[in-house]
Amino acid sequence: MRTLRFVAVVASLLLVAVACGKEGGPSASNNAVTGGGGQNAGPLVLGAEQFPECLNPIDSCANASWEDWAVVDHVLEKAMTITPQGTFEATPLLTEAPTLANGDLTQNPFSVKYKINPKAVWDDGTPVTSKDFEFTWQAHMKTKGSIFTTGYDKITSVDTTDPHTAIVHYSQIYADWPDNFGGNTDYVLKAAAFPKGPDISGQVQTNIPFSDGPYKLTSFNKNELVLTANDKWWGPKPNFSPVTVVPRTDSNTEVTSLLSGEVSAIYPQPSVTLAQRLKSNPKVKYRVGGGSSYEGVWLNLAKAPLNDIKVREALFWATDREAVVNTIIKPSDPDAAVLNCAGWVPNVGPWCDNTQFANFHYDPNQAKSILTADGYKLGSDGIFAKNGQRLSLTFSTTTGNKGREDTEALLKEKWKAAGIEMVVKNYNSPSPIFTDILPKGNFQVAEYAQVASPDPGVTSIYACDQIPSAANQYAGQNFSFWCNQQATNVMKQSDLQLDPAKRLPLIKQVGAFVRQDLVWLPLYQKPLITAWRTDKIGGPIGAYNETGLGGFYNLYAWTKP
Repeated sequence: MRTLRFVAVVASLLLVAVACGKEGGPSASNNAVTGGGGQNAGPLVLGAEQFPECLNPIDSCANASWEDWAVVDHVLEKAMTITPQGTFEATPLLTEAPTLANGDLTQNPFSVKYKINPKAVWDDGTPVTSKDFEFTWQAHMKTKGSIFTTGYDKITSVDTTDPHTAIVHYSQIYADWPDNFGGNTDYVLKAAAFPKGPDISGQVQTNIPFSDGPYKLTSFNKNELVLTANDKWWGPKPNFSPVTVVPRTDSNTEVTSLLSGEVSAIYPQPSVTLAQRLKSNPKVKYRVGGGSSYEGVWLNLAKAPLNDIKVREALFWATDREAVVNTIIKPSDPDAAVLNCAGWVPNVGPWCDNTQFANFHYDPNQAKSILTADGYKLGSDGIFAKNGQRLSLTFSTTTGNKGREDTEALLKEKWKAAGIEMVVKNYNSPSPIFTDILPKGNFQVAEYAQVASPDPGVTSIYACDQIPSAANQYAGQNFSFWCNQQATNVMKQSDLQLDPAKRLPLIKQVGAFVRQDLVWLPLYQKPLITAWRTDKIGGPIGAYNETGLGGFYNLYAWTKP
């Protein structure tokens, strides 16, 4: 499992920088962001650590970040994207970014004017128009099981009078507006491709038959997907075509494929032996950096016994986060440290209060004391029980991820010493964990990472109205199944604040609620790693490594070595 999709944004007036990447292997190539030249560099093969199960960019398929990193980022365009420095900028779809200064943002009433590039066309030559923006809004709101309605639910209308200008009207100020139609993981859809209307559930599952990006998707199956250059793309022309992406969902196989030259680039998870193996081949280069991804132990608060806050507290004392970081993460990133803030990272903006979970360290005796006071009794097998129910928790991730499997093995012994049993139940990739298990709450404990842009907005993963259920066709991404109405009210207030200084105390209140209710346990800021063969590819590889856009985002700009 790579990462759960997590949507958050930064207001356009907020400028923050992500951490600089650290490079290993041969001499660094130029990491400046440059355009492609259409140099006909030939075919290219990339390895995907988690292969997408399906491709719909709005329904539960989009919970998996590899859907974006392997396919959609290269096929569909967005309005606003994120720079390697962690700021928002307009994509080639727009002529300029909406700002207060140019009048394209208005505060009272709140509206955003998107000026569409007159050169922007779909792969059949038809223009991208304001009708496509209107359809995208409607699709997010009307698709059964839409995972992301936050922000879109505040849009009241889209003025499509001018085909090259989409004026989006909101019912109130919405600070996270750049994530609508853009950001990390949202895209503009082609209205004409969906003649049955904006409910696109059940559609584009195994194919995206339209493109306004640098590539088109020409085939997709469980063994590979193939991208070919879009000759109607008006932006920088891709150099490599076709690009074949193959699943390498076992971490060891993934690295072996790179070392052997079977694939030319990977975007791997950290593990104990990763850096050592990458350094073993002088033709392999890699970039490591801390971006806006954060790894954690995520709990289903709707599942007994985790609906008992005392059980959650005991579990946190039984989890040796220092051992996880020191054993599994530091070999790849020596600067790694335990993360203690409730949903952000310390190097991006002021949002992270890195003291919130700092009191939790490994103390099995403290865990035992809490459980005993909560009515649990230690059994002869060393596991606590209450009312005839053993304290046995199922821990899930996806198979083949060496770092996370090592984490499970380490924590299983730590939990056992505290009288808590771990039962491992992992899922093969392509994995139903994102499309079925998490949205339907069929888990107790899971390990995954959230992928965020630098903005602190967390309404989509924490708010009460984002809890998926059968009643809402499992829409929403609050997979903790946590509802604290006070916290939700503060999140909604923060979404109204364009001024970061006024937003900061509200975000810290949200973090305090997460800590108070022990919603999840942060592990570490995730080291993001792009590795590639210097004899196969060159150019600005890894330029987006530290962002939520992933190591392959500027694939179109890669060149021959």
